Amino acid sequence: MARLHRVFVYGTLMRGQRNSHFLEDAEFIGNFVTAKKYSMYDFADYPAVCLNGRHAIQGEIYAVTDRQFQRLDDLEWYPNYYQRIEISTDFGQAWMYIVQRGLCRGRKKIPGRWR
Repeated sequence: MARLHRVFVYGTLMRGQRNSHFLEDAEFIGNFVTAKKYSMYDFADYPAVCLNGRHAIQGEIYAVTDRQFQRLDDLEWYPNYYQRIEISTDFGQAWMYIVQRGLCRGRKKIPGRWR
């Protein structure tokens, strides 16, 4: 039996967004809003989140298989671009993709909601 991983997504992987097809076979668990400790930035075609901010991030949580998780890692250029952190959610621990703070310098801040 495949192991499942919970993943919190907040940008192009959410329902109705251009990369949502990566999660079409994943189990949607629910909507979630993080604690107010992140910053979201506009990277033109997608958002990115950094640690040490003051905003809550709105997104969705999915249960993904090992194979789906690997596809997400490939999409997010993990570990060379995005990093993964584990966050506490109402549904248990989940992985969240973030970028190093230096990559966010000079970019427009978004208040925590991509859509």
